[in-house]
Amino acid sequence: MTAHRPLILIADDESKIRRLVGASLEMAGFDVCTAADGREALELFERLAEKPDLIVLDLMMPAMDGLEVLGKLREKSAVPVIMLTAKDAAADKMAAFRLGTDDYLTKPFLLEELEARIHAVIRRTGRSGAAAGGSAASDERRNGPLVLVASKRAVSWRGRPIRLAETEFRLLETLMRRPGAVLTHEELLRVVWGPQAVGELNTLRVAVARLRKKLAEQGVDPSIVSSWSGVGYMLGDLTDFTDFDQT
Repeated sequence: MTAHRPLILIADDESKIRRLVGASLEMAGFDVCTAADGREALELFERLAEKPDLIVLDLMMPAMDGLEVLGKLREKSAVPVIMLTAKDAAADKMAAFRLGTDDYLTKPFLLEELEARIHAVIRRTGRSGAAAGGSAASDERRNGPLVLVASKRAVSWRGRPIRLAETEFRLLETLMRRPGAVLTHEELLRVVWGPQAVGELNTLRVAVARLRKKLAEQGVDPSIVSSWSGVGYMLGDLTDFTDFDQT
């Protein structure tokens, strides 16, 4: 059986960047598709029957810049995104992370570094594929010792089951799509409760408090779910965790 090759969408208005990055990633075991501007990237994303496993997204593009593309993507998808840009200002990075980027790489960059970051993001977001080191069950997400199996509505820490109510489960499942990235209040409310819940911050705060309590009851440090004041919540990347277990 042939292993799945992760599909990477590269959106950049520089043709040289598209060619170099595309060729490098194909040699590394990825399939690649490209877009020359933000609007084309969104249209391509919609047309693809098989959605990309990750998007490399340039910040400065004609027609529609990377931040606008990212915002529109996050209205409908949790696809991992690495922002690629010549701008290194803290404000630009913070804006990208608020909108839900998974990583941020400044030009000029080494192709090897981009490849390493793609591997890391795919690994921690649970995307399967040969280039990410093998495939996992399609409905299973792993973040270090924290495991979630969607089809069984099951969560465990180091093999110990954690019983969650449906809303708590959906909240954790959403956070586990992008560990190490801040998910905004609006995104979490929209995904877990629906568009009509956007703005209901108390609903989200109560659910996060209950989730943290359930984690603590099983000996897990509840701070693995951290709050970013005025922005959202983040589930820590536990791939190489050492001190999150209280037992």
